[in-house]
Amino acid sequence: MKRLLLYVHFNKYNRISQHVLYQLEEMRPLFSKIVFISNSLLSAEDQGLLRDKGLMDDFIQRENKGFDFAAWRDGMIHIGFDQVVSYDSVTVMNDTCFGPLWDLAPLYHRFESDKKVDFWGMTNNRETSKSRQTQGFREHLQSYFMSFKATALTSQAFKTFWLNIKDFDNVQDVINHYETQVTTTLLDAGYHYKAVFDTTKEDASHLLHADFSYYHPTAILDHRVPFIKVKTIDANQHITPYLLNHIESISSYPVDLIVSHMSDINYPDFKYLLGRKYLDKTVLTSEIDGKVAVHLHVFYVDLLQDFLDAFHKSFHFKYDLFITTDSLEKQADIEGILIENQLTSRVFVTGNVGRDVLPMLKLKDYLLEYDYVGHFHTKKSKEADFWAGESWRKELIEMLINPADTILTSMEKQENLGLVIADIPTFFRYNKIVDAWNEHEIAPEMNDLWEKMKMTKPIDFGHLHTFVMSYGTYVWFKYDALAPLFELNLSEEEVPAEPLPQNSILHAIERLLVYIAWDRHYDFRISQNPIALTPFIDNKLLNERGDSAPHTFVDFNHLGGIKGALKYIVIGPARAIKYIVKRSLEKIKS
Repeated sequence: MKRLLLYVHFNKYNRISQHVLYQLEEMRPLFSKIVFISNSLLSAEDQGLLRDKGLMDDFIQRENKGFDFAAWRDGMIHIGFDQVVSYDSVTVMNDTCFGPLWDLAPLYHRFESDKKVDFWGMTNNRETSKSRQTQGFREHLQSYFMSFKATALTSQAFKTFWLNIKDFDNVQDVINHYETQVTTTLLDAGYHYKAVFDTTKEDASHLLHADFSYYHPTAILDHRVPFIKVKTIDANQHITPYLLNHIESISSYPVDLIVSHMSDINYPDFKYLLGRKYLDKTVLTSEIDGKVAVHLHVFYVDLLQDFLDAFHKSFHFKYDLFITTDSLEKQADIEGILIENQLTSRVFVTGNVGRDVLPMLKLKDYLLEYDYVGHFHTKKSKEADFWAGESWRKELIEMLINPADTILTSMEKQENLGLVIADIPTFFRYNKIVDAWNEHEIAPEMNDLWEKMKMTKPIDFGHLHTFVMSYGTYVWFKYDALAPLFELNLSEEEVPAEPLPQNSILHAIERLLVYIAWDRHYDFRISQNPIALTPFIDNKLLNERGDSAPHTFVDFNHLGGIKGALKYIVIGPARAIKYIVKRSLEKIKS
C-alpha cells in the first residue's frame, strides 16, 4: 500500500522529544512518504537527526498559525492535491500523544480491507447539544489521528474542506470550525468512518464530559487504543502512577519516554513523576567514555581516608581528583595522606567561605573540561555528630559513591539524564527539619538566583510547597546541566559568614540543582536509600501537632502589612464579642 503521513510537530522549547523519535521509528515501516511539519522552530541539527534516522522524507517549517489543521493543509498543498490522490491513504496526526503502545499495522490492514470505511481514527466524540465553551457539535473523530482512504481523498468535499482552512489564532476556533467539522463534512458527502474505540456507544454518565481520551484514560487502554494523549497524563495526575504501571504490564512501550517528556514540559518534581525517578540499579555497567572529575571538599581532614577508601572500592573508571580545603595547614596534611595512599590530586586552598559549594564553583576553569562531575565533602555535625553527621555522611556515601559505576553508565547511556542525587537520609525521615514555611522563606533567594542565571523556563519557587533537593549538595552531574551555576561567578562577598543564617544563598543553591538541570532540558534520578523505612514514619512525623487543636499562623505581609494587622486586631475581637453576645442571648431565650 502507498501511504502518506503528514506529521505535525510543536514543542514550546523548539526541541524534539524522545517520544516523538520513538513514535516515528515505530510508524516508519507503514508509510511510503513522511512529511514532517514543524510549527515550532526546529534546529538544523534536529532536522539532520530526523533525516539521518530516515524518519522523514520531506520537511516543512512554519509558524504556529492555524495550529495543526492549517499545518496539514500546508502539507497537502506542498505535496499537491494531484499527488495526494495518488496515495492509497493519507494519515494526519500530531505529536500530542504518546505511543504507539501496540503495533499499528493490524489496524491499517483491518480498516483498509473494510470496504464500508472511507476514513478512520482512534477515538470519537458523541453529538452534544452544548459544548463546554460554545455551541453544540455533531459526532466526530478526534483529530490527533485520522486516516483517509482513496475513496475520501478523491472527493471534492475533501479537497474543498482543506483548501478552505483559515489560520485561526484561537485554538477553540480551530476546534469549532475544523476538528468538529471534518467528519461531518465527509459524512454529509456520503462517506463513512469508524473509530478504533467508538466512545459514542459507551456509558459516559460518570464523566464530567464525554471525552474519553481526556477524562477516561483507563478506557482508552482497555480498548487498546494505540495512543494516549499528553494532556491526559497531565490532567489525571492522581491516577497517572497506576496508568504508567498498567501501560508497562500490557505494552512494551517505554514509559520512561512519558516521564521524560512530562518532566521537561512541566515541573520535574510532580508527585506522580517522582515514583519513576529512582535510578535503575539493574543497568549493566560499561566503560565510561566521557571524562570524569571528582571534587571533594575536605574541611575535616580526619574523614579524608574514609572517602579515599570509598573511591578506591567503588570507582572502576578513570577520574581526576580535585580536593579543596580552607587552610595551608590542612593542605599539607591532605597531601601527606595522598602520598600514603599513592594517589595524585590537585589540592586547592579556597578559604572558609561558602562551605563546600563555593570551593566547587571556584574550580570552574578546571571542571568545565569534564563531561561528568561528582561533588562530595566531609560532613560532620557538632551538635549531634552521629545522628546528623556520621549517619547522614555514611548514607550519602552508600547512595552516591558506592553505586558510582551504575550512575555514570546511566548518565552516559541516557542523553537527557543530567543529574543524580541521593534519596532523603533517614535522619530527615525521623526528624522534621525541612519545614514548608521555612522552604517558602528560601524561595525569594532562589527566584533571585534564577533571574541572575538568566534561566529560560518560567518558575516561581514561592508557589512550590517544598523542593526536591540534593541533601548536603552531594551530587553527580553533567557539567552542562549545571553550567549556569558556574557562570554566575559567585563571589565570597555574596555568601554570608559563618555561622550561616538558616536561609542563606548556599541553602538556595542546594535546592536549585534539580531545577537548573531542568531548565537545561535534563532530567534527574534519585539513588535510593538502602535503609528501608516504613512510610508510616513519614505519616506520623508530618501529622504531629502540639495539641489536639489546629494551629493558625498569620503572615501579615500577605494581609496588607500594618493596615492588615490593624484590621486583624479590630475585626478578630469584634467577631469574638459578637459570637459571645449571640450565644449568650440564645442561652437566655432557651
